[in-house]
Amino acid sequence: MSTPLAASLLVALAAANPTLSKAEATLSFARFGEPVASHSLEELQIAVGAELARVHEPYEDRPVEFAALPLPELFDAIYSPSWRRERDLHVLFTCADGYQPTVPLSRFLDHASWLAFERLGAAEFAIDKLESGRRQTVSLGPFYVVWDNAENEELRSEGDYGWPYQVVAVDLVRTAERFPHMVPPPASSDRVRDGFAAFQVHCSRCHAVNGDGGRIGPELMTSPSSILLRGRPWLRRWIEDPSSELPAARMPRFNPEAPNREATIEAIIDYLYAMAEAAPGTSGAR
Repeated sequence: MSTPLAASLLVALAAANPTLSKAEATLSFARFGEPVASHSLEELQIAVGAELARVHEPYEDRPVEFAALPLPELFDAIYSPSWRRERDLHVLFTCADGYQPTVPLSRFLDHASWLAFERLGAAEFAIDKLESGRRQTVSLGPFYVVWDNAENEELRSEGDYGWPYQVVAVDLVRTAERFPHMVPPPASSDRVRDGFAAFQVHCSRCHAVNGDGGRIGPELMTSPSSILLRGRPWLRRWIEDPSSELPAARMPRFNPEAPNREATIEAIIDYLYAMAEAAPGTSGAR
């Protein structure tokens, strides 16, 4: 749900987040890796106008209100409305901390979404997030992608998928072209390909495979044989809930509300095995 904000809220970023000046709140846009534009918050507000976004905050599990820019209208202004005919593309978000999630472009056509820049009723543009077994205050600036999930069970069940914060850049990409070293071998089974699709949703935002992906977590193919040596039972336990193996693990447990959770985890393991077995100098059995 959204309603127009009062004009006074359109210039409230500096007050809402004293560590980030208005001039510093900029966002870069690209298409297939080629720069398209770079705009300040003020310029983006002029282009599309701000709204009140009421959402169910997935990290805090409660209703929260943000001052935000509607993302479909923002994409119209940056890429022209032609982006709406390219449902096969993905949106790659780059965050200040190295997080690099990709979200299908079709999701922005099917569900309302916003680019938040202020948390209303709060002193800071931040959330309290569970990390390494304890709640920590995490800054969201300069931008935070939020979704109209307050009354949408499908989006609520996906947890924090598609909710990147500290966003500094947006790129429209074809994942196979942007991340060629992450793609499974051509002869891979449907199950491995399903695992690859799930890996992009749940894992590649933090982890890289052969250099492609996020930078928060470790590269998974630094030592491909280690994946094979650890074995499926250990990988399953780690993906399901890392704290069962390492109590202070920063990596969160696999979304408990995810549809077909167990089958999805198994498909991700199949994908990791396929990538490890395809790496030079490795071999192993399932």
